[in-house]
Amino acid sequence: MNPLSVLDIPLRKALQLFYARRALRRSILKDDIRLDRKKEAGGTRSRGGDFYLPFWSDVKKHISGDGELADLTTDRIASNENYKRLYPLLKEGVLELLSAKLRWSNEPVEIIPQSVHGILRIENLGGTVRIRDALHARVREKYTRVVYPYFSEEPALPEEGGRLGLWAMQQALEGLDPNDMRIIDPLRRTFFSPETTSLQGTEEAIFNDKYRSLIDEWERLRLE
Repeated sequence: MNPLSVLDIPLRKALQLFYARRALRRSILKDDIRLDRKKEAGGTRSRGGDFYLPFWSDVKKHISGDGELADLTTDRIASNENYKRLYPLLKEGVLELLSAKLRWSNEPVEIIPQSVHGILRIENLGGTVRIRDALHARVREKYTRVVYPYFSEEPALPEEGGRLGLWAMQQALEGLDPNDMRIIDPLRRTFFSPETTSLQGTEEAIFNDKYRSLIDEWERLRLE
């Protein structure tokens, strides 16, 4: 496998790096380079698991009626002090989105058992952008939603970033209705959908341009 981890990157991390201020972007990239070199030396590249995965699992339980997110979050914090600061903020953001903006309140929601995964290959750059564990929900028999979370504290996901994320989802998640795609930013209590954030037809070019810039910076930092 190519050691360049930006060439195999989760969508949410790509979006964060596209819009992060320069110092944060460099810090994240340098950290990744250190992990890559550790792996090249025979170690492991793991950071010890996805910090947000337990929370996202609890969101799915909440939506499907298998638990209350407030209680589930309390239990998570009791099991791991590292969740104490961010999980309550994420919980409040998700609950507001569900009740006020995603219009799922008081409607039976079925979580479709298989989470949604997809791959967007950027052939001209040799890159792979991954979408993992998107929530796939059916609301009664009326409609379905495919929801992908953006969890980063910094930066907030701008409108353009929402469009790029939706475009990437529509390319990567084949066989699903593009109009069902949603990206949520719980910390800002915002979400992006094709209805609220119309694609303009320039998303592929902008995504490729930002991704190329990211790879170029990565390569420069590796040489430093």
